[in-house]
Amino acid sequence: MRHISKITTGTITIALALGLMGCSHTRSNNESIDGSEAKKELAIELKFLQNECERLINKDGKTDDKTFQSYKNDFNLLSASVNSTSKIETQSDSELKESIAQLKRDVDDLTEKEYVQSYKRFNSSKTIYEVTLMNNMHDVIDATKTWEGSNNVSDSFDDKHFHSSEAQIKKDMGSAIDYINTVSKYKIELMQDEIQKHRDSFTKLQLEQLKKATHNFNLSLNDQIKSIQLYKPISGDYNVSRNFRYDSYDKYTNACVYITDFESNLGIAKLDEF
Repeated sequence: MRHISKITTGTITIALALGLMGCSHTRSNNESIDGSEAKKELAIELKFLQNECERLINKDGKTDDKTFQSYKNDFNLLSASVNSTSKIETQSDSELKESIAQLKRDVDDLTEKEYVQSYKRFNSSKTIYEVTLMNNMHDVIDATKTWEGSNNVSDSFDDKHFHSSEAQIKKDMGSAIDYINTVSKYKIELMQDEIQKHRDSFTKLQLEQLKKATHNFNLSLNDQIKSIQLYKPISGDYNVSRNFRYDSYDKYTNACVYITDFESNLGIAKLDEF
């Protein structure tokens, strides 16, 4: 079983933290595996998800979001690997119960050949990326590109405050920066956790591309924050803020080189999105 991303300390008991660790698989995805071995490996993954589902349902208080996001990705990865229609979207007890029950039925119904195919998909870098990383990656791409239709907060802030007063700029600054930190930068944290969790299923080159892409996107967002923090209306020293916007775009471009190469090699790149 894969390593689960680290849990926020102080909010989860030691027993829960140990339960979330999982077991590290050692078999290479290129190694041959027969139906009985594949069935055993997938059964271990399913049992882990069943146990984790019970913890999420029975835990007192609200589970921190990173714990749920990690479970959601693990569940959806196994589900996609066995071609199940069961999928986790929200942290609802009824959804968790129904989804895990359906997933168990779908896993139990696999033939020996399907167990082998499912196990290979489960360890495939393509499946892992598409299920656990791709949506967040493209959300961050959209948050760091600078043309019309993107969700670049720095550009939106500039459009809104080009002729604003210093007081209005200062008033709106905090919420803009908070959005970058709690939405876009948080998605980068989630991706970094998933990259670390599934590191054994990626090649050395793929790991380098993913790490450099997320690093550069993070730097791009940092420059957006600096641009907003130093923003001046057109009557002030606008150049300082503008230079950080240029820096942000440069880092976005660097990140896109890595992720375009990564997705192209998997055969899933959509070049018009970059």
